[in-house]
Amino acid sequence: MARGNMPKKSGDVRPFDFDRAAQLLETHWQTVAAEANGKPELEYVADAALREAIRASVGHKQVTYRFCLPVQILGKLTDLTLDALRLQKRKGDKNDVTGWDARSLASKVVARFNQRQENILGTSADPYVGNPMRIPRMVRDDKSKKDVDGWNTLVGVLEQVESRGDPGFTQAVFRQVLLEMFRLQKSLRFVYPLPPRISLETSLALARQFLEEKSGGDRGLAVCGALFDAIGIHFRLYARVERARINASDEATGQAADLECVTDAGKIVLAVEVKERTLTLTDVEGTLRKGRQRKIQDIFFAAPGVIADEKAALEERVAQAFAGGQNLYVFDFFDFSRSVLALGGEPMRITFVQKVGEHLDLWNTQPAHRQAWKKLLETL
Repeated sequence: MARGNMPKKSGDVRPFDFDRAAQLLETHWQTVAAEANGKPELEYVADAALREAIRASVGHKQVTYRFCLPVQILGKLTDLTLDALRLQKRKGDKNDVTGWDARSLASKVVARFNQRQENILGTSADPYVGNPMRIPRMVRDDKSKKDVDGWNTLVGVLEQVESRGDPGFTQAVFRQVLLEMFRLQKSLRFVYPLPPRISLETSLALARQFLEEKSGGDRGLAVCGALFDAIGIHFRLYARVERARINASDEATGQAADLECVTDAGKIVLAVEVKERTLTLTDVEGTLRKGRQRKIQDIFFAAPGVIADEKAALEERVAQAFAGGQNLYVFDFFDFSRSVLALGGEPMRITFVQKVGEHLDLWNTQPAHRQAWKKLLETL
């Protein structure tokens, strides 16, 4: 976060509000991340050419270029009287009301935010330190730049923001920039630090803490998938675990359950439904039906419990399913995993912790969930 406002210098009309900039960046990022996760086709800018210019700039090969739009547009969003193309303020010029210290915003706010977001834009802590940004104002066809076309793309975006002078348009462009950063972050593989050894209680505590935050099923499916991966690897009961994409219908995926544990020959040994809520009789009926169609004999339900009013009916339905050739098991994830991870020992617990990260990455889970798992591992 920002350290506060810079002290007022001679000639400054007012200091730049770094605290406000940091708050705006965090607020807009949270909004973009939430909306993009629920709507993959989301766009904030209607102009396709402008969107492409933003995408190319955020993904540019030079770090300074990647930082440029987030810094310059955030500066404009923080104070609409500033010039989005300005990089410096004329010292001692009391009439210069549109200039500002873009380098400080880059290092004090945007670079620190970027570090918290897995260095999406690069690892520089002072991205404007080099010669490209040591100029008073950005202009087209600057021959001193290595990539003049890329520079002109940046200038073109900022010229639109500056010429319109529309707060709504400025915000839309800024959110489009953050959206491209979010998409870039989702494509990154996180580095999850694995401990050399881990106790049973610690591995369960990690999973419990990770699952405390609701995720629409993402976290629960990653943790449960990791556990059944570890079971397959260490007990050799099946060759692989196939998983459905979160929020995809069973008809679309062709799967009978969230997880299917499959042999090398393609036989489904068991199916697993993962619920972050209490189990209902309707849940059971639907999965039993799909299991019969796929000739799956053993079906597991990982759920925190069963609706009290339906408990007796569900137990009767389990008995009926057994008589019909299907085995249905309902278990609490932590009760089940305690026994399994104790039996498998330290090697299995390390595999479990590793596989959680792999599931989060493989299924392109929202970066916030991947970051949360990484930070938990860093506490070990």
